[in-house]
Amino acid sequence: MRLIIDFTRAIVPPNWKSSPSGWISGNCPVCVLNGHSHDTKGRGGFLISDDKFQYNCFNCNYAAGWSPDKRIDDRVKKLYKAFGAEESDVQRLQLQLLEEREIDTILLRQRAKDAAVDITWKEHELPEGAKPISEYTEVTPELERVLEYMVSRGLDPTDPRFYYSPSMSPARMKNRFIHVFFYKGVIVGYTARWVGAPSKETPKYFTKQPKIDFVYGLDKQSNKKIVIVTEGQLDAYFTDGIAVGSNNINIEQGNIIDSLKKKIILLPDADSASKSLVQTAIDRGWYVSFPEWDDCKDAADAALKYGELFTIQTILDSAIHNPLKIQVIMNKYCK
Repeated sequence: MRLIIDFTRAIVPPNWKSSPSGWISGNCPVCVLNGHSHDTKGRGGFLISDDKFQYNCFNCNYAAGWSPDKRIDDRVKKLYKAFGAEESDVQRLQLQLLEEREIDTILLRQRAKDAAVDITWKEHELPEGAKPISEYTEVTPELERVLEYMVSRGLDPTDPRFYYSPSMSPARMKNRFIHVFFYKGVIVGYTARWVGAPSKETPKYFTKQPKIDFVYGLDKQSNKKIVIVTEGQLDAYFTDGIAVGSNNINIEQGNIIDSLKKKIILLPDADSASKSLVQTAIDRGWYVSFPEWDDCKDAADAALKYGELFTIQTILDSAIHNPLKIQVIMNKYCK
């Protein structure tokens, strides 16, 4: 990715001044293009590091930038044009970046295939008194709130993965819905969702999982040709897929998922935080799905509104593999 950094450094006028903070400042040439008066007070500035850059003008308020998870967008192109870069040079830079990224992707995929995946997720204790919700015969006010939450989310109280604990410890557990993580029949962790009155002092989720490489639902994928990857465990529950538990896939999780040797479809949440997930999918050669669901942030919301079968079918139908097309749709979908 040195190509774009070197290119950007080369367009900075030699008479621009550097500050101790790292900013390189001078008269902004974008102001006139934006219909503003000429900048004569040196209000434009670059901040360039080894792997990213940003540009800001405090006269016309123009801002642009690039980092490894981004493409050369229209704002960067306009910036380059204002600083005198030839359009043909910018196009050549775009192609070189695509080739460089493709080489990096091939190397990443090969490393993932060659890597030995060693899964050592050990058994984990549940909170005191925890047992499947289906085993409770008396409904306390706290358990009633848990059941109300489950109904609101379309969850089956008889599912063996759903537990309840009357204990206060840890994290006021009796006011939480417990979703247990199993791997090959062994309990290896859980996440407990708060269902009591909202409180700033009480975290919404209390999670215990075996290791940072944990992938929920992994052992249920052996007979499938296609595996759907989601962020949250409830999304995986409704799609019969797997979940990474956050908006980021670490290297270990990615290698474990690749070791399945299946067609992988990532389903990101419809928010800006999911862009990191999508970039990982591109780098690993996975498919990405952007279903058109009205007012649904994720698969759990869609399953409640449309039903599980329709939700899964739209995920499959919306899956795309072309990296450029994924990038374009991502910027509209993940916002």
